[in-house]
Amino acid sequence: MLLAVLMAAALTLSACGKKTPVGEAMQNAWAASMKMKSYTFDGSFVIDELQLPSGDRGMALSYFDSLRDLSVSVRGAYVRDPLRMEMILKLKIPGDLAFTIEVPIILTADKMYARIPDIPLLPLGDAAGRFVEFDLAELAESTGEWLLPIDVETQRKLSVDMLNILMRHLDEEDYFRELKKDEVPGLPADLKADRYVRFGITQDNFESFIQALVDHIAPELIDLLLENEAYRSALMLTEDELRQAKDELAANDPDSLRNRLEELKDSLTIHELGITGAIQGDYMVYQAFKGKIEAAENGETTVVGFTFNIRYDNINRDVTFEHDIPSDAMSMEEFGQSLFSGFAF
Repeated sequence: MLLAVLMAAALTLSACGKKTPVGEAMQNAWAASMKMKSYTFDGSFVIDELQLPSGDRGMALSYFDSLRDLSVSVRGAYVRDPLRMEMILKLKIPGDLAFTIEVPIILTADKMYARIPDIPLLPLGDAAGRFVEFDLAELAESTGEWLLPIDVETQRKLSVDMLNILMRHLDEEDYFRELKKDEVPGLPADLKADRYVRFGITQDNFESFIQALVDHIAPELIDLLLENEAYRSALMLTEDELRQAKDELAANDPDSLRNRLEELKDSLTIHELGITGAIQGDYMVYQAFKGKIEAAENGETTVVGFTFNIRYDNINRDVTFEHDIPSDAMSMEEFGQSLFSGFAF
């Protein structure tokens, strides 16, 4: 009897001390984060590297050169019920005419408000510095469902189901690993976390990722959407479009796919494409999306490297919004008239 008790205790202790695998930990943290009732966030986007091809094609893309030192940051707050999200985008435009633009955007379940920035040398009339109100239902009707009213619960469930399919077909050893704190890019010094984890695609596992995507992930995602009308509506996809995509996938023969993969590997190099996360408790409290991709065509090379990072604070706590929902916002029609008058000569 005593031996049985000791064995049970030992098994319990070993189970408690066993760490959840990295892939499962990331999946659980993402799923939990989609259920957060409120939070604040702060993030930034930077182009780390930009190498453009020379020649005529390079000339066509030369305007991208100004993006090298472009700085984009975002901060804001979110409350799930009733839905309200505030995002404040800040763009720093470099160059001889350097200037900064800050654009607050407010989202509710059926409305969007955006404050029109005062942009140098751009006549915006009375609209500059004022909020414009957009009715999401009217926008969806006039643009063919380009922008639908937000159904947070449907989007949350869809994200979780899609994530489950993705993770089910990616091998833990090939795509996931545990990191030390000092290996996390851009991690804020004051951020505390229990684990640091990474999902990454490189040239080494790129072929197996595409193979898994074509053979398993994409067909199962299509089936998921075919079975759920709410999911299709959220992504603005029709049954006919999905069935056509499914037929095209089924028509791919293995040899043809293998040849296309070899061609793709010759022209595309994935130096880095991954997500690094910091998990605190149940939630992902920091994420860094980092990529560096090199593409070759006709002897010319394009290289793009970027980093987007975002942190989440005040999870499930009271949050403060910087802007009230405007009561004097311009309508879309008033904004159009103001814009027209600003450009009239």
